[in-house]
Amino acid sequence: MLAFGLTAPTAAADASDDRRALVMLRVLAYDKHLGDRIGDDSVAIVVAFPPTEAGNAERSRWTAAFDSVSQLKVAGRSVTVVAHRFEDARKLDRELQGAHAAALVVCDGLTRSIPVGELAAVTRARKVLSFSTREPEVVKGLAIGVVTGAKRDEIVVNLTAVTAEGVKFDAGLLQLARTVEDRP
Repeated sequence: MLAFGLTAPTAAADASDDRRALVMLRVLAYDKHLGDRIGDDSVAIVVAFPPTEAGNAERSRWTAAFDSVSQLKVAGRSVTVVAHRFEDARKLDRELQGAHAAALVVCDGLTRSIPVGELAAVTRARKVLSFSTREPEVVKGLAIGVVTGAKRDEIVVNLTAVTAEGVKFDAGLLQLARTVEDRP
């Protein structure tokens, strides 16, 4: 089982990214339907980034963050990370299907290229849990936010999106999280 804790953000971006990657893995561990969604496969996480220089930097940040926790297992399964340069929703859909993805991490700037509603349609159709670090994207239809709070990072859950993505969380996660309404 993964150790879990949300602590105050540090000044080092890579330390907070590492912590957020760990929290995302822990959130996946709370999914009662994980095995139904991915079978016995490894837990594949797709990091989707926009086709910009800033997007490449985001991709590097997130792949490094997940590499730092790559020795951990989720529900007894190894974790793999795939980076996907977003070009259009159809290619993202194929990537999620091909990777047999359990989760999608939406990099900063991606929702300037594709509306949140289109991303949500893809993740809901493929039963892939969507993550963001920006609460407005969660309110607009992504499932989980690991966002900076006043004193520490917070988990924000859009229950409508979570259900539509085929996820059912253990009550323990919902006690730790704050829920928001889906307002596309």
